[in-house]
Amino acid sequence: MVKNSEDKDKTEIISELVELSAKPVITAKNYWHESIYNILRDKKEKVKGEKEYSVYLQAELIYFRNLWNKQLDIMYAWGKEEKIPEPSKINDIIAYMEQQSETIIENGKITFKDGKNLDKDDLAFIERYTSITELPERIIALEEDYLYFKIRDYITLNVYQFISHNEELSVDLLKGNTKETVQRIADLISNFADVCMYIDSNEE
Repeated sequence: MVKNSEDKDKTEIISELVELSAKPVITAKNYWHESIYNILRDKKEKVKGEKEYSVYLQAELIYFRNLWNKQLDIMYAWGKEEKIPEPSKINDIIAYMEQQSETIIENGKITFKDGKNLDKDDLAFIERYTSITELPERIIALEEDYLYFKIRDYITLNVYQFISHNEELSVDLLKGNTKETVQRIADLISNFADVCMYIDSNEE
């Protein structure tokens, strides 16, 4: 019974943690949508055409997809090791993960900035978009997922910020059933990112 109570407390704390991490976006969804779409609009004006713009979006989604996987892997590693690095080290780790996930476009082909080619999972992911034959429809799908990935990444970084400033509590949350715990965190982050995809008509 004690263990069940501890598990319940842990689950509630994790839920509250992710909710707090998502709150800045949830309370200003319209602002976030407008800000992100303004960034995309500026980028679209700078590229040669819709085809090039769609490839740019694909490269960005590959970046966010790989970064997300790395972010979850690092949380898992901390849980298994039962040790959280100091805040400055966590900032370095975040910067390194972002660097390792960066993509470039050469002659219309997407690769990672470190020279690695996309793997089969990356290519299958891209196929979800390139299979949409009408370019305007493909761009709409890419832009929607860019918005989702951008919001999800922001929430994840807020979770990391909490972890970096609450080392002891974070170790307690991540250790034991680490795989399930990280998956729960990932699911909650994703769920809140989904919620943030729908703007409020009455939001000021």
